[in-house]
Amino acid sequence: MTSINKITFREDGSPYSEKFNDIYFDTESGYQQSEHVFIKGNNIAENLINSTKEFTIAETGFGTGLNFLLTFKLYKALAQSHQLPVLHFISTEKYPLSKSQLIKSLKSLKSLEAEQEALIANYPETPEQEIHCHFLDHNIKLTILIDDSTQAFKTISLPRKQQGFVDAWYLDGFSPARNPEMWQDELFEEMARLSKPQASISTFTIAGFIRRGLENVGFRLEKKQYLGNKNEILTGKYQQNKRVGKGYQLRPQITKPQHVSIIGGGIASACAAYLLTKNGIKVTLYCKDIKVAQGASSNAIGALFPLIHQQQDDISLFYQKAFWTALNFYDELDAQGFHFSHDWCGLLEISYKTSLEKRQQAFEKNQAWPSELVTSIDKVQASQQANIPLAHGGLFFPKSGWIAPQELVEQLLKAAHQTNRLRIETSTQVASISQQNDESWQINTNKGEFNASVLVFCGGAEGIKINTIDELPLSSVRGQITSMNTNKKIGKLNTVICHKGYLTPEHKGIHCIGATFDKNSFDTVPRDEDDHYNLTMLEKCLPKLTLDIASWQPSDVVTRKARLRCMTPDHLPMVGAMPSIKEHITSYQHLAKDKNWRFYQAAPHIKNLYLLTGLGARGLCTAPLLAQILTADLTGAPYPVDSDMLFNLSPNRFVIRDIIKRKFS
Repeated sequence: MTSINKITFREDGSPYSEKFNDIYFDTESGYQQSEHVFIKGNNIAENLINSTKEFTIAETGFGTGLNFLLTFKLYKALAQSHQLPVLHFISTEKYPLSKSQLIKSLKSLKSLEAEQEALIANYPETPEQEIHCHFLDHNIKLTILIDDSTQAFKTISLPRKQQGFVDAWYLDGFSPARNPEMWQDELFEEMARLSKPQASISTFTIAGFIRRGLENVGFRLEKKQYLGNKNEILTGKYQQNKRVGKGYQLRPQITKPQHVSIIGGGIASACAAYLLTKNGIKVTLYCKDIKVAQGASSNAIGALFPLIHQQQDDISLFYQKAFWTALNFYDELDAQGFHFSHDWCGLLEISYKTSLEKRQQAFEKNQAWPSELVTSIDKVQASQQANIPLAHGGLFFPKSGWIAPQELVEQLLKAAHQTNRLRIETSTQVASISQQNDESWQINTNKGEFNASVLVFCGGAEGIKINTIDELPLSSVRGQITSMNTNKKIGKLNTVICHKGYLTPEHKGIHCIGATFDKNSFDTVPRDEDDHYNLTMLEKCLPKLTLDIASWQPSDVVTRKARLRCMTPDHLPMVGAMPSIKEHITSYQHLAKDKNWRFYQAAPHIKNLYLLTGLGARGLCTAPLLAQILTADLTGAPYPVDSDMLFNLSPNRFVIRDIIKRKFS
């Protein structure tokens, strides 16, 4: 085979393929380019450290083995301080170098001499059959399949029902223009077949037909900047598996829009507008109030913390992911100079009754969560954290805290404004929406009609009566929060305290307590009896704090606000395309007879209408992650969550569950 691909060497020592009229690597930047594109593009270091099972990398085009040698070197470095899984590196090569050519090709790569020696010692003189090598006491396995990439991967069989085995793809090889035979749809199909869910991919080429080919088999891709000879590279993940037979979990593909219209004016809208404008999309935001952040986001102080159960169930895993995402998101915003009042002072879920003490003990026993997320503390430790005497311990969230939501929304929209891609229409009440013949949307408001090529509903409970949106199982829950004057004793409070309600540290002379929980209410008029309820609940749960420290009376009430929470039946928010419910019932009706029936057609949806809603009482925690998912929906980028979590957040999950439960006749 080597005679077919004649190899020559340039003055700088780099190997050159006469067949493909191209170099194997650039001696000046080849090392750095391969490291950036493939090692960093796939986050190999992080993935190796976090993997508990054998980690498999598959590559198209072994060439000189440069990518393998770099991975080999990284593995050795990481193994000095981490317990790593076995690494299996599988590569293909239709025109393998001879041993002498390999030695000469690698001479210029001085920093890889130790790895070169190990490879060369195991490399045959003239490769003609599969090559199998082991390194580092069998902790690294190398398999080189001597054949065209597509044909080579076809020879790999999978156990029945196994969803792939490849964790990361190095899509390498000579450029598509010089080697078109390799870059075919058939190759991409094989890659999809062999990929695990969430398998990563990186490649130096951004050619449109390659991107489309990969997307068609289930990869989600994004371009990333690279400052070397390649201005951009392509990275992504395998996230929309069309082979599993759960077509109702597949999300629609959409051409990245130039403009998006958003209904809403709170934290969900602000996060969405911020991320969409950062991704080059123009946004018009329609807010019903005279200015933004007048709904639930208008509260003076809001707590940021996750909803965590004793075990790692679906709800807890989502809120954990959302919490860390939010924390990083807000820290990055603040670091960019968009400042808002906040304090990651920690949050204490206080065990003020026997059932909560037992719950705390269960957390201690199960150890399901890392201590940096939540830890159990006694009353002495709780008093130290809170800086006031407490009669009970509880579960402490050391990275949680509080935010001034209105300031946060304003800063997010200020950052979006600076991209010159955001326009806000205030005092604009949406009465209804209607789809036009060209699949765009007409927004009917008190200020007239507006057209939207893509429409996103980010509104809260006030908007769930809008036609089409009202087909979803969203509900309104009224909550009133009371702001109390501080004093010398309660002003020392250093952490957020949650009981049946919550109590915040002082900010601008006030503390927030609350909140009431009135189902199916759209009333936002504050009530004296709700202030009384908030004070009474605090006294009932924490009598010592109320009597000896806060000593609050009704006259200490500064302000109060009643706002609406938008809720879903399963306490998870929803984000994604608006489902066509009638078509769901028709397309997936066999689920009523067999919930495991395999469907391959993608979920029917109403085109160009998306949702980000149902955030309940934890919008500060969930909005950033949901906005990232929405942005991925509209740009084709990789999703920040896996496929199971993605479906748990999908608006069509409710209709699928109802079909399975035979709720439709």
